[in-house]
Amino acid sequence: MHISFTGPRTLTKKQEKDIYKDFSYFIANHAATWHVGDAAGLDNFVRRAAPYYKKELIVYEVEGNQRWQYAKRSKRMIDAIADMPNSWLYAFPNKKCPDKCKPEKNVSGDGSGTWLTIAYARYKGLNIKLFPQFEVETGDHSWTPDWLVEESPKQLSLF
Repeated sequence: MHISFTGPRTLTKKQEKDIYKDFSYFIANHAATWHVGDAAGLDNFVRRAAPYYKKELIVYEVEGNQRWQYAKRSKRMIDAIADMPNSWLYAFPNKKCPDKCKPEKNVSGDGSGTWLTIAYARYKGLNIKLFPQFEVETGDHSWTPDWLVEESPKQLSLF
C-alpha cells in the first residue's frame, strides 16, 4: 500500500491534535509506504510522524519556490504511485474546494495546493480519503465537490 499526503502549509495546535488522532486511529496501522512533500505544515507533520510509526518515507522536493514548482512537485508525487495497486491520497484540506478546481491533466488549484493535489489524484484514479480541517457537521458532505462524490450504483431495468 502507498499513501501520499497533502494539506496546508501551516497548522494550528488544534489541527495538529486532530491530525494526530486521525493518524493514530486511521493511518498508522496500515502497512504502507508514505509519500509526502517537503513543505511546512502537514508535510512536516508527516515527515516527523513517519519514524515514530516506523514507516518507509519518500519525500518529494520542490525545485524552486514558485507556485507552479510546488504544483509540479505534487503532481510528481501523485504520478509516482498512480499505477501502483492500493494507492491512496490522504488529504487534509483547511478550506472548501475553489470553484475553478477540477480534476484534469493541467489542473488548477485556484490558489489551493491541497485541492490541486486532490483534483489531480482524482484525475489519475487514486483512492482519496478526506480529513477536513475546517468545521463540518458529522455526516454533512455538502462541502465536497461534485467530482469527488461517488455515484451510487443504479438499478438496471429489465424493461
